[in-house]
Amino acid sequence: MKVAWSATHQEFLLTDGYYFSGLYKELCKRKIEIEEVDHFDRLFEYDVIVFNYPENPFSDDEKEKIREALVQKGKRIVFTAHFKNKDGVSEICNSITREYGIDILPEGIKDEIHHLEDDLFIITTDEVKLYREGVKEVVFPYSAPLEVGKGAEIVLRARKTSLTDSGKKSPVLIAQRRFESGGKLIVCGSCIFWDNFSLFRLDNLQFVVNMFEGAE
Repeated sequence: MKVAWSATHQEFLLTDGYYFSGLYKELCKRKIEIEEVDHFDRLFEYDVIVFNYPENPFSDDEKEKIREALVQKGKRIVFTAHFKNKDGVSEICNSITREYGIDILPEGIKDEIHHLEDDLFIITTDEVKLYREGVKEVVFPYSAPLEVGKGAEIVLRARKTSLTDSGKKSPVLIAQRRFESGGKLIVCGSCIFWDNFSLFRLDNLQFVVNMFEGAE
């Protein structure tokens, strides 16, 4: 399997070893080839494409190429954001994901009971709905909540003890949309659940590997 980590829209870079060296090394151990790609058209030569916190908007032509990759070519494409629409990233992602029934809300999520490091935003959850083989609990820091419409599935949600800024309990953290081509759009409210802080805590590593391998 080949994974393209986009460097086309001012994303957090895979080559930033301080944050993502663990992810790169662990995927390579499992024969998952992952490469940072800085040319948009080249992204579609890979099986999986990751847009990890894209800060630059997508053009209409780029949106159409993403649509074709999902609907016609069976690619898996992952978008990640951050809480409270930081840097406008949630809305940049929504310009693509909203069409497919997944909306990243401009809010944060706290859990006063289930969290790490005395930080209410570094929430943990055992509400794993998909990609859960070998996974009991994950940490999901500084996530935005997702609104999920018709045709989309819940992958991960927060515990019932969690609250969004607007007071909603147990919000969705990751959702996906399947396509007849075999393609999948996966949308994550957090962009740091697979960084060096999170990856080796609880069952995050296995959860991330399952996502890349498509092991639901």
